[in-house]
Amino acid sequence: MDCISFNQDCSNLVIGSKSGYQLYNLSQKDVGQVVRTHRNTVKKNLCLITRLFNSSLIAMVTEDQRSTLKLRHLKKDAEICERSYRGNILAVKLNRQRLVVCLTEFYIIHDIRDMNILHTITSPVRNPTGLCALSVLNHSALLAYPSSDDSGTLEIFDALTLELQIQIEAHSSKLAAVAFSHNADMIATASCKGTVIRLFSVSTGEKLMEFRRGLRRCVTISSLVFSKDGMFLVASSNTETVHVFKVTERDNENTSGSWANYLTSTITSSASALIPFSGSLNAWRNFATARLQEGGLCTTAGIVTLKNVPYILVVNSNAELQVFKLDVENGGECELISTQSLAFEEKETYKSVSSSSSSSEEVKRLEVNLDNIKLDDSNEFPPMNSLQ
Repeated sequence: MDCISFNQDCSNLVIGSKSGYQLYNLSQKDVGQVVRTHRNTVKKNLCLITRLFNSSLIAMVTEDQRSTLKLRHLKKDAEICERSYRGNILAVKLNRQRLVVCLTEFYIIHDIRDMNILHTITSPVRNPTGLCALSVLNHSALLAYPSSDDSGTLEIFDALTLELQIQIEAHSSKLAAVAFSHNADMIATASCKGTVIRLFSVSTGEKLMEFRRGLRRCVTISSLVFSKDGMFLVASSNTETVHVFKVTERDNENTSGSWANYLTSTITSSASALIPFSGSLNAWRNFATARLQEGGLCTTAGIVTLKNVPYILVVNSNAELQVFKLDVENGGECELISTQSLAFEEKETYKSVSSSSSSSEEVKRLEVNLDNIKLDDSNEFPPMNSLQ
């Protein structure tokens, strides 16, 4: 598979390949299963694809046109907009207010309803991986991106007011992953070492919690995602272990009476060599883990609540989905509920949709009446589904 992504609330996912793309929704009847709702071909390798919540809007980039963004409308089965840029598109982030295109040195902010460019951020540093995050709530459009070549410093930019909000020095080494909580009050970060994950207040930049994934080896954190209620943070990597952290307590290193500071000072003065921690014991261990059947693959994780039970969803680069049940009371090792292959079934016949291309660096509107499609209609962009 060339590209895999969950939508903003993890209620569905989209998978793209050289054969086309497929959309899957979580089954409300069979817990742990996903149901394919759409499949199509574009006759070109897809290198990026993402969906706006459960709406009809799909954004995609093909391998042979890395600088061109195409928007498709699923219900109308039509390509509704095409834009070309002065460089390869590395990431596309969506919410109901904004669409952000990430290039190596620029972040281009569009109004999602008409795709007009509202602002272009010149990146403080080159961002060859396209690392960035966009908050998802309707009243918020915060964009986070790296701002240092030498350390894990990030900037948070308000894509609604078009103003820089805050700069946070998150890590001493470069950033590998960032994610906003659902209500955008927290942001989680991981560095390229992959041993420590930190939570910060978006409004003040204060460090709230620090989680320690492990000490034995450095890994590549490939995804971070919060549960909708903000109680859990899931981190997946290129290893066979997915870590789940519980976000229920706040780090407070200035509290002289805390057990962590007392224990830290006691151990440091007497037998610091016995404890393989560097720094404060306020770095929390994982609450739960999910053991994948195979390691060494790039993974993308999601977390969603079905019938009041949270489930961890992990899909790897072979388009294999594994679903785990999280015990919110006791944590520990998550129960594997199901494994499902989401790879394209080439033997099936399906409709081929041709797509037009453009080498222009200006906007190209296809011959589709946007007024008739009503992209801002609640029926076309329905509100987030309640999965409780």
